[in-house]
This record gives sequence, C-alpha cells and structure tokens, in this order.
Amino acid sequence: MADQDRSPRSRIAGPPIDLQISYRLGPPLIYVKGELDHDTTGYLREMIEQELKESTQVLVLDFSELAYMDSGGLSLMFDTVQRFTDPGWLGVVGANSGVGRLLEITGLVDHPRFFLFADLRAAAGAIDAGGST
Repeated sequence: MADQDRSPRSRIAGPPIDLQISYRLGPPLIYVKGELDHDTTGYLREMIEQELKESTQVLVLDFSELAYMDSGGLSLMFDTVQRFTDPGWLGVVGANSGVGRLLEITGLVDHPRFFLFADLRAAAGAIDAGGST
C-alpha cells in the first residue's frame, strides 16, 4: 500500500503565467497573462533577457490580462527599466487598478525610462513619436 501513485507530475499544473511575444508595434511586445510573482517571474525575466540582447531600445509589456503582481514582479520591472538608457524605455500597457497602484506607490511610474499606457494604441503613439508621452 505504500506504493500509491504519488507522482508529482500527475498533480502539477503549468505555471500560472502565459507569455507571448509579438513585433506588431515594431519593438518587442510581450503579452503577460496570469500572475507575476516570485514563482513565475523567472519565465518573464528569461524572455526579457532574450529581447534585450538585441540592443532593444523599447520594450512593451501588455498587462491587460495580468491578474496579480507581487514584489517579485515589481523587482523585475525595476531591474528591467534600469537597463534602458536615453532614448530607450520600458512601457506597460493596460495594468489593472491593483497593479497600477503598485507601480505608482513604489515610484516606478516616475522613472524617466518608464511609461504606463492605458491601451496599445497609446503605446503605439509613443513609439511613433519617438518615445515621449
């Protein structure tokens, strides 16, 4: 009776995050769906690292389907924005009220290389304008 099926693989679901990348705006646009926390931040970090290897000047993260972000995700945002120099920037699109508030109270929205956009149209306008909002 000690040999019951205890295989963790039969009980573990995939990570509670889904990442997809597009170049429809020109620069990389990463769609982030689910939860961005200490357990899932590594997946997004790896994708960001891959994109920034290409001397990327602009990176846009679509958070419109991001349900939750904790300090792990916030730390990744600060780490990422610090990598950009003028005229480069990091943009976040469609953050829900909780995530948006987190970005505000930590001061990330005040960083000169960070932009928070209501929607993809606003982000595309900033890209077309050369990065200013």
